[in-house]
Amino acid sequence: MSERISWLDGWRGLACWLMLAYHLLFDFVMFGWMRYETLMSWPLYLLERFIAFSFILCAGISATLTRSNLRRGLITLGAGGIVTAASYLVDAPILFGILQFMGLAMLLYAALGRYIERLPEKLAPVLWIVLYAAAYLVTKNVTVSVRWLFWLGFLYDGFVSFDYFPLLPYIFLFLFGTWMGRMLREHGENIPILYKRAPDVLSWPGCRTLWIYLLHQPVLFGACFLVDALCR
Repeated sequence: MSERISWLDGWRGLACWLMLAYHLLFDFVMFGWMRYETLMSWPLYLLERFIAFSFILCAGISATLTRSNLRRGLITLGAGGIVTAASYLVDAPILFGILQFMGLAMLLYAALGRYIERLPEKLAPVLWIVLYAAAYLVTKNVTVSVRWLFWLGFLYDGFVSFDYFPLLPYIFLFLFGTWMGRMLREHGENIPILYKRAPDVLSWPGCRTLWIYLLHQPVLFGACFLVDALCR
């Protein structure tokens, strides 16, 4: 394993640990141990954004460092389908959550990455930031009558999803991550700190992010259920 990959695993690992903590608080709300308003407070909202943005950026970086985006995309998309199916069992539907988004983003990059990398390296990050902001403003302020455009970012009245990352605007955040990966690939040797090995406490979960994502909520929810049952 290269030092650069170890560093990237460390970032994903940090996001994993923070995700476990945040989702445990979500379970506290489900069991009535914490107020929903506390979970929606600004500090926890910013924490949730940091976690999600970290996963998306890391996925974008990784897309430029591998040749298996098609396989990775299909596996991630399938895992997202499993999460969606399971979410209905606990009456907390997840429609186009982060796994489904990242899976689709990987597939799109597998098909179009060679063309995207032709963009000038100084233009690309500005373009992705501008397009992200524009797509965010458009999708946030538009409601449609049809129900099948939610994956793209256009919602209908009554839409509910407990984890929602549509293609717009988040594809541009993913593409910003691919620009970061391109810069690391081409200029990373000039930044020695990138080669420092990440601590095992971070790199270990960072190497197993998908499995942790799939399994952590059943484990956390089951633990809370057991505690709740014992305390009754």
